[in-house]
Amino acid sequence: MAKLWFGNRLGQERVIAECENFKEVNIAIDKFIAECNKKWPNKTPFKRYYTRIWNEGGRSVFDVGSHSEFFYFELPYPTDEYGFVDESEVFNR
Repeated sequence: MAKLWFGNRLGQERVIAECENFKEVNIAIDKFIAECNKKWPNKTPFKRYYTRIWNEGGRSVFDVGSHSEFFYFELPYPTDEYGFVDESEVFNR
């Protein structure tokens, strides 16, 4: 199991889940967003319109559209021979 962190706009990170693979990471991110939307019902609900993934500092970074808040997975995402991330594996639930 590897840790999934949420990093807020202040640069603070906290562990939100432990996942075995990138499919579980995707599910955990969706669950976290749903929980946040329930926790603050008076705010406009956050919608995940896209996901960008890249490797940085030995771990995977997930941008789901916030511009200032990201998710970090303890393991680097697999890349092809050119160093590009194949995001399709995340969405094959």
